[in-house]
Amino acid sequence: MRFLCLHGMGTNSEIMESQLSAIRHELGQIHEYDFVEGTIPSPLAPELHGFFPPDDTYFNYFHNNSAPSILKALEDLSAFLDREGPYDGIIAFSQGGCLASTFIINHIQQHPNKPLPFKCAIFLSSITPADPNELEKGTIRFIQPDAYGQPLVSGLATTHIWGRNDDHWPGMSEPLYELCDTHKRNVFLHDEGHAIPAARAKEAVLGCVKVIRRTLDRAALGA
Repeated sequence: MRFLCLHGMGTNSEIMESQLSAIRHELGQIHEYDFVEGTIPSPLAPELHGFFPPDDTYFNYFHNNSAPSILKALEDLSAFLDREGPYDGIIAFSQGGCLASTFIINHIQQHPNKPLPFKCAIFLSSITPADPNELEKGTIRFIQPDAYGQPLVSGLATTHIWGRNDDHWPGMSEPLYELCDTHKRNVFLHDEGHAIPAARAKEAVLGCVKVIRRTLDRAALGA
């Protein structure tokens, strides 16, 4: 399967590739991964100091406090998918997860009869999606599950993975899980923080891979 991969704040494609290495290894060599970088320069994410040089080049996909910036990121992602897609799936971490899920919800609302450009989504410590309707008004409002009374993302196989000890964005992954199709979502909680489990956390990696494979099987079967 072919995956589009979106990184977190204050990182880059190289870091995302490294963060995913243990999971990718366990999934086997049969998949293809495209790592797409943000365009907004950013300092290195604080939790990564000591692991990567602080004077390297790092990026965000959008400014967190700017609705126009998020809308521009959505436009850029849409243009990229039109040019390079479709993909079998999208794998997105942190801010990348917010971008991916906001894109999905906006696509479903704006083009209800048009298929998404991927069959599944893997969300890793994702930040809650922004409401596309509010973005158009210049306002940023994270979507809460009770705002619509039903899941907004129907028909898409999803995996939701986050850490019980996430102290950077606590409580930001659960709403997206609740917004997704109850019959096609999988969840796994690990004991790490705001991170993708690495090789040293073997049990967590295997738990991630188990639910990801379940989602990939559903996507492949269209079930």
